[in-house]
Parts: sequence; C-alpha cells; structure tokens
Amino acid sequence: VFEEWIAAASSPAAVVERIRRQFQLGGHKAAAIARVALESRIFLVSDLPETMVRQIWMEPFGTAQAALDVALRDQGSDARVILMPYAGSTLPAVG
Repeated sequence: VFEEWIAAASSPAAVVERIRRQFQLGGHKAAAIARVALESRIFLVSDLPETMVRQIWMEPFGTAQAALDVALRDQGSDARVILMPYAGSTLPAVG
C-alpha cells in the first residue's frame, strides 16, 4: 500500500489529502512522511536506489556525516537536526 500511494501521488500534499479522505493501513506511513516533507527537508542515509529515495520526498546521502554537513551548511550552525539511526522502527518526540 505504501508504494502504491507514493507512486500515485503528485506531491506530499496529495498524500496528506488522500489519508484525510480515505484511511488505509500502509497509506498512513506515506502520509506521515509526506507531512514531514511539507515542513522539513528529509535526508536519508541508505543503500536504497537514489530514485526511490527521491520518490518518497527524501534526499539521499552516502553517510550521516555528509547529510549533517549539508544540513549545517544550508541551515547554519544553529540548525535543528534529528538523527534517527533506526528511523523505520522509531517515532521521534520533538518538543
């Protein structure tokens, strides 16, 4: 379901709107990522193909250090960054 929703989406906003109209298990994960992508850049360190990473509104990086360097370069030394080593299995609490 996740891949289906991502493939059918024209934008993160389209996924958020779809989950509001029609909740579906699996689609909720796509909507959660889309909500974050509407507000923030998402960097992903993974061995997934770059095209797949970009399709889910994330920016691919080879290492966590490379991702952090870009975040600090683009946002400045006071950037707010969340590192999630096992992001697929965690839920961040920001506050």
